Amino acid sequence: MSENNVVTCVYCGHEYPEGTLAAKQEILTRHIKVCQKHPMREAEQKIEQLKSALIGLIGVSKKEELDSMELLLRSGSGSVSDSDKIAAINAINVLRSIN
Repeated sequence: MSENNVVTCVYCGHEYPEGTLAAKQEILTRHIKVCQKHPMREAEQKIEQLKSALIGLIGVSKKEELDSMELLLRSGSGSVSDSDKIAAINAINVLRSIN
C-alpha cells in the first residue's frame, strides 16, 4: 500500500498534490495566510473593526499622535475624569500594539 502524500487544507479543502516541491508544513503555513475559510480571517476582520472603533474614539492613529495624546492625558490638563483617562490610555496602548 502506498501512503497518500496529498496535502489538504482542513478549512477549504485546497489540495497540493503528491510531489509538491515545498515542504508540507511550509506550504500549509503559506496557504493559511491567504485561506479565506481559515478562522484567522474572522479574527483579523474583528481586530480591524476594533482598531477602527478605537481610532474613532481616540481621534488619532499614528505612533507620534498616540504618544502626544497619552502625554496630554497624563499631564492632567483638561476636564477628563480619571476613569476616562485610564480608558483612553488603555485604548492608546492597544492601538500601539496593533499598528
